[in-house]
Amino acid sequence: MVWAIVAVVLTAMALVLLANVLAVRATLRPPRTPMFLSPREMGIPYQQVAFPTRDGLRLHGWWLPAKDAIGIAILCHGYLMNRCEPLPVARELWHAGFHCLVFDFRASGKSQGDLCTIGDKERLDVISAVDFVTQTAPGLPVVVYGASMGGASALLAAAEDPRIQAVVADSAYARLDVAVDDWWRNSTGRLGALLLKPTKWIGALVTRKLPHTVSPEAVIHQIAPRPVLIVHGTRDQLIQPHHAERLFRSAGEPKSIWWAEGSEHVQARFDHPEQFFPLIVQFFKQSIGIDEPSSK
Repeated sequence: MVWAIVAVVLTAMALVLLANVLAVRATLRPPRTPMFLSPREMGIPYQQVAFPTRDGLRLHGWWLPAKDAIGIAILCHGYLMNRCEPLPVARELWHAGFHCLVFDFRASGKSQGDLCTIGDKERLDVISAVDFVTQTAPGLPVVVYGASMGGASALLAAAEDPRIQAVVADSAYARLDVAVDDWWRNSTGRLGALLLKPTKWIGALVTRKLPHTVSPEAVIHQIAPRPVLIVHGTRDQLIQPHHAERLFRSAGEPKSIWWAEGSEHVQARFDHPEQFFPLIVQFFKQSIGIDEPSSK
């Protein structure tokens, strides 16, 4: 009888461990979302580009050249997405006079790599994108918009790279381990989240990075005195609003936060376009010293 109970317990533990391993594999090696939008469909001229990362991968993207450009905007997509996702934001910034680079993070879209680290190594992709745009259009100020994982990556990159003059973080997490706990609790319930706790340690073995150390809130103060704008939906269940509160509390001045009332994850642009797009454009223009509306 005792041995039967032990066998059942060991089997259950093995099944839980297997479930955690499979969950980590599915999370860190996700399927690539097909392209679903292009600059051509939006009436924007563009060039196919590719550039290397500092750790040896090759990333692919679209360069949207603006006439008489006032600056350069790099736009970073979220987890499970690709360069198509931030194109509506790029369109508004392009019309405002910014060259724009939209690109695929590693292990996404057409870029190389097969491991997504949900923000850690992706920060290197952002820095490598800055390398590319400053060589392509030298002398112009560089700003970065990021959605979800892209927002976290942008904050991490800006804390390291002073060439980034301003950041908009849309629906970004404050700390990866907290975000993981939130994701599992929201998708599987409290019991599921408890059983999936080991994913953080298994994931650390795969990425060689403890998730609590992937922490935009720990470094966001290093961006100051460059401005940061945090955008977040009040009904975001994937990255809950407390992440935005933590980021804002940790940021140095100048900082601002805009709550998209009633919006879920990365939905502010669809729910409140009349507020969202002018806010982003004006924030970036002011960050590079242009206060008056562009005449372009």
